[in-house]
Parts: sequence; C-alpha cells; structure tokens
Amino acid sequence: MALKKIIKQIFGANNISFVINFKDLLLNYIVDFQLYYKYSNVFKVDNFNKKEAKIILYYHSVEKGLLYKKIRPRFAQERIKNLHIFLNEGTVIKKSNLSQIRVAYQVMCEYYEFHLKIDVKIDDYFSLEQYNSYKNILSDAYDKSFSGAIAYKKDDFYMHNQSNFYDFSSSRKSIRDFTGEIIDTAIIEKAISLALNSPSVCNRQSSKVYLLQDKAKIDKVLSIQNGFTGHTENVKQLLIVSSDRNYFFSVGERNQLYIDGGIFLMNLLYCLHFYKIANCPANWGKTYKDETKLASVINIPASEKIICMIPIGIAKEDFKITLSQRRDLSEIYKHKNI
Repeated sequence: MALKKIIKQIFGANNISFVINFKDLLLNYIVDFQLYYKYSNVFKVDNFNKKEAKIILYYHSVEKGLLYKKIRPRFAQERIKNLHIFLNEGTVIKKSNLSQIRVAYQVMCEYYEFHLKIDVKIDDYFSLEQYNSYKNILSDAYDKSFSGAIAYKKDDFYMHNQSNFYDFSSSRKSIRDFTGEIIDTAIIEKAISLALNSPSVCNRQSSKVYLLQDKAKIDKVLSIQNGFTGHTENVKQLLIVSSDRNYFFSVGERNQLYIDGGIFLMNLLYCLHFYKIANCPANWGKTYKDETKLASVINIPASEKIICMIPIGIAKEDFKITLSQRRDLSEIYKHKNI
C-alpha cells in the first residue's frame, strides 16, 4: 500500500495502473528470461532431458534426409557425428528403452545399412564397430525392417481422413512432396472456416490466417524460415498463422497468444487433412532479426505474432513421410499426486 501511495504521488492517480502493469510486465519478463536461461537448451546441455532433445533434433534431421527418392550418399555427416557423441554416453545408453533414444539408435543403424547397400564407404565418420555397438545396445529391440521414412500412396494416406476420430487423428501426417498444382481457394477457405471452431481464451479468437500465392515471395519467406530446404520447388501456396496481441488484457496473458495460436494451428492442420490438402507445419521459432527480414517481404501488422507457416499443396501419388516416432504413454503421463 505504501508503494502505491508513493507511485500515486510521483505519477498521479490516473497513471498508477499503467505504472503497476509496466512494473509487473517487466518483472515477469525477467523471470521468463531467468527460467529460459536456466532450463532451455540454449546455453548448456547439463541433464538427460536436454541431451534427449538434442538427440531428437539430430535423428529427425536424418529421417528427413531419407525422404528423397534419390538419397544423397554421405548426407547429414555433422548430424551423425553429433549423434555419436550422445549415443555413446552411459546415461543415454542406460535409457535406450525410451522411445526417442531407441528410435535414434534404429535410425543410425538404418543410415549405416543404407550405405552398405549402395556400397559407399563412410568409415571416416561411422565405423562398423559403432554400428555393431548400436545393434548390441538395441538388442532384441533391433528391427532390420525399420525405416525412418514411410512410403505412402495418396489414396491409402487419405483412407481415414473422414473416419472415426481415432483413425482420422492417427492418419494426419506432415507431407513435403507436392505436385505443384494450385488448390482452389474455395477449398482452402472451407478448411479455415472449419478451424474456426477452435477454443480460445474467453472466445477472443485472436488467430489470423494469410494465404500467400506469390511464388517469388513464398521462396523468400521459406528461405528465412530455413526448415523446408529441398522441398520448396512445388510449394505454390503458403498459409501463415498469426495471433494478434491486441486481444490480450493482462500481464498474466503475455504468452496466451501462443497457446491460442497453437490450439488454432492444430485444429487447422486437422481441417486441411479433412479436405485432402497436403500440408507440413514449418516452425517459426525465430528472433527479431528474422521477423525484420520477413517484414521486408510480406506485410503483416506488427501487433501480430507469427505462430507457424504451413506449405500446402496436392500430394503426389507416391510420397514418403518421416516416421517421427511418438513417445510411449508412460513417458508423458504421470498417474500420481503432484
């Protein structure tokens, strides 16, 4: 109460609310900064969870390299070298039963076996001894038929797109191989309209969707995004999902735009799948420098925060998707008091 009186005397009664909110916002961002600094993977890798995150990042990159019809020999060498570092650590080996660690060893074995099959030497960064070691770690879990890239036919892929929710949800996957055909905007609008049933805080519905169809701009945007390399040639349409900061009231809601935007995004991905619009959410975890670069290409209001970019198109008749192994239920569900 004494602090409020002092603030009132200094800034006046009309400005007291502004000053208090400004102080709270600043303090909360400082706490956010401290927590991200301490627990994120940015500055140090000092526990198993952070090591697992690195392993997932690297093995999924190798999976994506396996999608191409003509796989480039000796691809992803740095990723493989990084995986060697983590997968030979005792703490990681002891947890090889976990879904993400297990699949990382499997991807490594598949990578080595692919090069054996095409008779390309990779001994300078992946030895036979390392390959045998990973097979031994997997033991009975080793599967010779394992594949980090799953082949689909278009008709089979969409077999359950209007089925019961269990089959429908399980059938939605990210597709990167498009024919280059333009999708009728009326179909795209149907998918977006259906996605409007997404819940949002107090029904504020802060999400926005932009359809970009200028190929030159799409290429520039995706080069800034830098996560769709090798798959941009047939991307002729791009959806950009954002969330408008104007719809949030309190300091406590400073991150609500990401929550509401994320809920809308997932619903939109389901709706695109329902209408047989192939799609792949492209991460937009970028810095203000990238936001500035983007602003020079497309015009989105500064009040809006981009949540995700979604390249969309018509799927080819035959294509591959990454396995993207899901976690076991026991790894995320804790049935106990907390």
